[in-house]
Amino acid sequence: MIEEKHIYKLSSDIEFSKFNENEYLLHNAKLNKYTKLNQKYHDLLILADGSRTVSQINVDFQKSHKLPISDSQIVVLFSQLKQYGAFGYDNSIKEQSKIPDYIKYGFIFLKPEIISKIVPFLKLLFVRKVFYSVIVFSIIIFSYNIYENYYNNPTLNSNTFVPYFMLLLFISTIFHELGHASASHFFKTKHGGIGFGFYLYFIPAFFADVTDIWRLNKWKRIIVNSSGIYFEIIFCLILSIIGFFTKHHMLEILALVILVKGLYNLFPFLRADGYWILSDLLDKPNLNFHAMNNLKLIVLSIFKNEKLKLKKNDYLIALYGCFNIVMIGIFFYYQIFLNWHSIVDFPTTIYNIIISIFQWKFNLSFNELFKILSVLIFYIISIKITVGIMKKLLLFFKHTK
Repeated sequence: MIEEKHIYKLSSDIEFSKFNENEYLLHNAKLNKYTKLNQKYHDLLILADGSRTVSQINVDFQKSHKLPISDSQIVVLFSQLKQYGAFGYDNSIKEQSKIPDYIKYGFIFLKPEIISKIVPFLKLLFVRKVFYSVIVFSIIIFSYNIYENYYNNPTLNSNTFVPYFMLLLFISTIFHELGHASASHFFKTKHGGIGFGFYLYFIPAFFADVTDIWRLNKWKRIIVNSSGIYFEIIFCLILSIIGFFTKHHMLEILALVILVKGLYNLFPFLRADGYWILSDLLDKPNLNFHAMNNLKLIVLSIFKNEKLKLKKNDYLIALYGCFNIVMIGIFFYYQIFLNWHSIVDFPTTIYNIIISIFQWKFNLSFNELFKILSVLIFYIISIKITVGIMKKLLLFFKHTK
């Protein structure tokens, strides 16, 4: 009863923006925290203007909505929103980390102030005519590049390949993250810095802080999330053109390798750009959770012969979960049953490559390079799945104690 007589006042740092047709985004500008609210909860919060108790908020809410909700339910909602600084601040409320939660040991190495001086010069790349021209020209150049190097199958030498590859890979990755920051700037939302950390504790990963794009509509968010790949395409296009005119085949091959690495980000089954793009398309930020949960509900309803009431969008999300499982299954089938020798020999292959690099005797064909990349992806996905299963098992045993 004490909480229900308490007068709540929404913090002046709280901003609301329309997320989709039925939901709002609550944003604390000071803490840089976001959360989604449905229409009902948004309208309840608006009534918390510092002049009403919880009971009075409920009375006024019922006048316009006619939706059954108890005072205690409102108290629970407001208590949950305290972590976002909805009603002020205390020592338990912390600012949102600038490092994504899936990145471990992360740090920012390019400050927002530096990026802010660069991105205004790149906004021309988001003009529609420029974008379409880049894509069409890229398809032509890369198609010729693949045709020429696949059939010629040139050999790569470590004396030049490894140093060039490491340098250009680093530059392309920075350019990728600048793409996200530039698109964020183009749509007049804040961007943070560019940082580095480890995905799954051991995979090196760069990231750009563009959390503020949650305030944009979904199509603009999709553009921001796909802009990193767009910038990598531009980078690889420049490399290919230089390689073509200088007859430097290694640069053409490097452009293709980096392009594959960039396009790998479209793979929607890992926490890469493709995942966030699909999340935006389906309006589900936590897409993996919703996909597997919906798929589980559908399977259980079939076995129990029960009718399930889901929206069309929920079935699409479940289809993504099913497609996710099927694609991973096909990939694993190929690697385990048709390419098993490469998996078994992979540690030895990597060891021999490292030794040959140090001895300056490294030689690797274009085709061999792509085979190694395919096995590397297999190991990355396998480790990710294993880590996920282990986490769930640990949580299960923790709750059963």
